Amino acid sequence: MTTLLQLVLDGPDRGGSLEMARQLADLVDAFELGPRLLQFEGPAFVNALRGAAPGRPVACWAETEADTQALLEVGVEGFTVPAAVSDEALSAIVLRGREAGRRILLDCSSIADPAAEQARFRRLKPDLLKIPVMVNLREVMAGMRDLEIPVAFSGGWSVTQVPWLLLYRPAALIAGSAVTGAPEPRRMIEAIRARMAITPTMSRFY
Repeated sequence: MTTLLQLVLDGPDRGGSLEMARQLADLVDAFELGPRLLQFEGPAFVNALRGAAPGRPVACWAETEADTQALLEVGVEGFTVPAAVSDEALSAIVLRGREAGRRILLDCSSIADPAAEQARFRRLKPDLLKIPVMVNLREVMAGMRDLEIPVAFSGGWSVTQVPWLLLYRPAALIAGSAVTGAPEPRRMIEAIRARMAITPTMSRFY
């Protein structure tokens, strides 16, 4: 089992996002559409992305049950939900996702202390916790050790941090603007892949 690499597309540039997907589809395992891109393009953009990167799973940002339903209609494989949404909204999204057999990624970047939310996470049972590397990662991971919910690392992590992050055996590394905004995104992804290849891991996402 290997840690997967997911790339977030969240710029308002439709053509640029599709070209990025075409250039990197052979190097990433899944794509995620962020809130800005979805706001500009709507759920139908998922179909355009599938044309640019066929065979790659797509997760999309969702904050309401209505978002979830619209995205289910275009066949997304997963939902990224901000952890700061209300329990009512999150429970509804989780329920709809479960009914449709879709993955729920709970994005913890919107809360100050993910470890303090253990009881809530255990109750809601997301498939994966998306942890930003800007937090005190060692402390947060120690605090969530008993949850037994797979994690993914997101945020502005660097190529040099990859081996250290993989020591936690995350289900996925999620790259964003640090890659898509780089002068040579493909070279950066290749460097990440090279680091991932030399670090043994045992978990899997999607």
